[in-house]
Amino acid sequence: MNLEKIKNYLQTYLDDVILPRINDEFTSEENDEPIKMEVFQVLKGSYQPPIYHVFIDVEPHDMLKIMLKKSEEDITDFFKIFSINNKIKIHWNKRPAFKDSQLY
Repeated sequence: MNLEKIKNYLQTYLDDVILPRINDEFTSEENDEPIKMEVFQVLKGSYQPPIYHVFIDVEPHDMLKIMLKKSEEDITDFFKIFSINNKIKIHWNKRPAFKDSQLY
């Protein structure tokens, strides 16, 4: 499947499923602004079996540690919808070092 489509589907999944749950749990207690997640890029590694790298931006940054573990499990389960059972590596608030063999 096209990685750009997976990126768009994942963004919709984050917006409709994961973020409402996270915002209900954490922002109601502290009266903070809602948490936002944006999928920057989904890349497939070159090793066999390939590792899928997902780059996600999170705002505000201080909420990152609270939601990491559960969100990573949810995203890994999301990839199983597309029959992708490979390892999924989530990169929070980071960028890939290379794109098309060019240094980013």
